[in-house]
Amino acid sequence: MSTVQDEFLRRYATSPMHVARLERLLAVYGTGGAGDDFAAAFIAWDRAANDSDAARIVSEVLSTLQGDDGRLVRLTGDAIRGAITWLADAPADERGERAEALALILSEITRPSGTGREREPQP
Repeated sequence: MSTVQDEFLRRYATSPMHVARLERLLAVYGTGGAGDDFAAAFIAWDRAANDSDAARIVSEVLSTLQGDDGRLVRLTGDAIRGAITWLADAPADERGERAEALALILSEITRPSGTGREREPQP
C-alpha cells in the first residue's frame, strides 16, 4: 500500500472494521497509481472543504454503496467532491439529516431503473 493510500485510511477509518471497507473502496477506484490518484484527490477535496467530518461521512457512505450485484458502485469524482462539499456546507444541526439523505439518494440513483440499465449519478 502506498503512502497516500495509508494516509487515506488513517484519516477516514473510524474503526478496525472500517479499514477493510475503505480498502475495498480504494480497490474499486483503482489499484496502484489509480488508487493513489483517488486517495490524493479525496484528501484534497477534504482539505478544500475544511471539514474532515464531511469527508469521513462520505467515505463511510461510499464504502457501503452497493449495486444489486453486491459490488461497490463507482461514482465520478465530481459526484464525490459535490457530496463532500454539500455535507461540509451544512449547518451543524442539519449534518445528520444530510448524511442520511446522501446515503438514500446515492443508493437510489445507483440501482437499476427498471430498464436494465443503471442511472448515472448527477453531480
